[in-house]
Amino acid sequence: MQKVFLAFFLGVVLVQPALAVRLPHVLLEHIDDETLSLAVDDKVLEGSPAWQPGDGPLPLNPDRLIAILNGWAKKHYPQFQSIAIQEIVLKPIESPAYGSRWHYLVAFKGVVDGKVQDERTYVAVVLFNGKVIPATVEPHL
Repeated sequence: MQKVFLAFFLGVVLVQPALAVRLPHVLLEHIDDETLSLAVDDKVLEGSPAWQPGDGPLPLNPDRLIAILNGWAKKHYPQFQSIAIQEIVLKPIESPAYGSRWHYLVAFKGVVDGKVQDERTYVAVVLFNGKVIPATVEPHL
């Protein structure tokens, strides 16, 4: 009986890492009556600096945030010459594991021929390590 248990235990220990799947951390945000979901790998969240209000300057200041977002948007939205930022919100990451980390929630529109394109607002999260994560709008049920 002990040999069977030992064989089972070793099988679980040796096979389990091969079967392990790391699921991303999902952030749910709300903007303009829309629910947004963002899938973020835990390693990305862990690599973002911790910060709390009153702990000193922000690890990612707004000027650097805008530069990072402009560079990211040029790669991901080549149809736009630039972007027009509509809103920037500083928010905590709502998670017991990452409660000391914050992020920027940014809403923006594309600019073509010097005109802001009003038909769609894009949203992204920018972590304090500079990682940009585009949001997916969840359908209303």
